[in-house]
Amino acid sequence: MSKTFKTSLLVGLLIAGVSITAESAAAEDSRALPSTPATQAGYALLDQFIDTFHQMAMEGTGSLLAVEERLQAIMALARKDKDDGTITPVFFARFNRLLAVTKLIMAPDKGGILVPVIGRTLEDFVGDMTGESLAEKGGPQAIGAVADAIAEEIVNLQLYLDTLDKREGIRKKLDQRASGPVKK
Repeated sequence: MSKTFKTSLLVGLLIAGVSITAESAAAEDSRALPSTPATQAGYALLDQFIDTFHQMAMEGTGSLLAVEERLQAIMALARKDKDDGTITPVFFARFNRLLAVTKLIMAPDKGGILVPVIGRTLEDFVGDMTGESLAEKGGPQAIGAVADAIAEEIVNLQLYLDTLDKREGIRKKLDQRASGPVKK
């Protein structure tokens, strides 16, 4: 992945960070509802991730080293929250993937050694998040597709946290519907 592509993607993430911050304000309304430590910790992790790019956009800074250090700190907190049982394994796995994709985008790859791995990972991520094929895009469209996929996963994680307290009841109803009426 070229340095130009990475720089362009970082700019795309900065823009996405600014737009997601507005969405994050809407998510704060849902946080006024009773919440668990898992939702509070999850929102805090998402806020830190979003704030990384928002702050860089507002300040006009954005070195890859600064992003790397921030991602490492966020991951350390996510691991601690997972080990403490503060966030769910599902949230951790998805958030970890979000950070991993972001790091792959930002990581220097002199000589293009990781191009096949990065390409497959980004193709899978974009396809999973948006249903689009990254292979069919190029240049700015590819950058936009990756930034959109990251934004989509952030929204998905916010929705996951918003509905965490309702999931057990929804799953119970699904299981009852799927198994049908009890036969005697």
